[in-house]
Amino acid sequence: MSGVTAVRADELAALEFFAGCPAATLLPLAAQVEPLAASPGQVLMRQGDAALTFLLIAAGEVTVTHIGDDGEESVAHLGAGDVVGEIALLRDRPRSATVVAGSELTGWVGNRDAFAEMLHLPKVMERLVRTARQRLATYITPIEIALRDHLVLHLRPVLPGDNVRTVGGPIEFSAETLYRRFQSTRAPAPALMAYLFEVDYVDHFVWVMTAGADGPVVADARFVREGHGVTTAEVAFLVADIYQGHGIGTFLLEALAVAAHVGGVARFTARVLSDNYSMRSIMNRAGAHWVRDDLNVVITEVDVPGRDALTMSPDVYQQVADMARRVMRTVS
Repeated sequence: MSGVTAVRADELAALEFFAGCPAATLLPLAAQVEPLAASPGQVLMRQGDAALTFLLIAAGEVTVTHIGDDGEESVAHLGAGDVVGEIALLRDRPRSATVVAGSELTGWVGNRDAFAEMLHLPKVMERLVRTARQRLATYITPIEIALRDHLVLHLRPVLPGDNVRTVGGPIEFSAETLYRRFQSTRAPAPALMAYLFEVDYVDHFVWVMTAGADGPVVADARFVREGHGVTTAEVAFLVADIYQGHGIGTFLLEALAVAAHVGGVARFTARVLSDNYSMRSIMNRAGAHWVRDDLNVVITEVDVPGRDALTMSPDVYQQVADMARRVMRTVS
């Protein structure tokens, strides 16, 4: 490797994205990327174009603009240490946004071969997926949902940070509620919480409901496929105590059904405590027939409720379906 490559590897190692990667492991990547310098206003990528390259920002800022199918514009700003253009390369699809230099910009640009080299680095794929999830926040406008007793909450997919906001937030989940959900009165361990909230939106999809568009999480519902790409998925719900009794669980089952329609899931399964009558009642509306699985535990399997069986309005159905489709396409 040349001296220039070695210097470049040291510079890459200083980026936040490669935190913990020794410079020596970055030498093959450094040999394949080229220096980038851009002036304010320079277009670096255009939405809809073929994805051929990715950018690593060393200094400066870019503005990322996504135009949705409905014409709605979403804008994000990325800066030093960020990677840009990786999602389209991961998905092998056209650019999902236009990227413009917002200031004097320096960094590196790599082609598909460089991207393939980068994917071989330890934990880089994990970091790229996490980055994709974080970018979702830019494209998400929570849907206002009117529930029973004049309660209004907001629905959206789970996002990075919801783990911390739920565990350390102001909404309490009682020991009984935790027991019914996790078969334990202890607060879920950090590893379990990471699994529950850091999802891929395709095989593991999660809706959350919040008190206000930017408020704390008060409920979540998820489906987890029984294997990659299979059409059967297990469902589960968790609703904070003070929000129970307002029809949140029933609505979330319908929202999961909409996401299932988008994602190709045809059957729901559930495994719950036999005395978890609220969860059983929700599933009963979908035609559940319960069978004993273990001591004090029952299971069921039902067809995902069809569009005609859902009570949500056509407008809400379309909003929920569009949001589910957007996040599934972003990270799949």
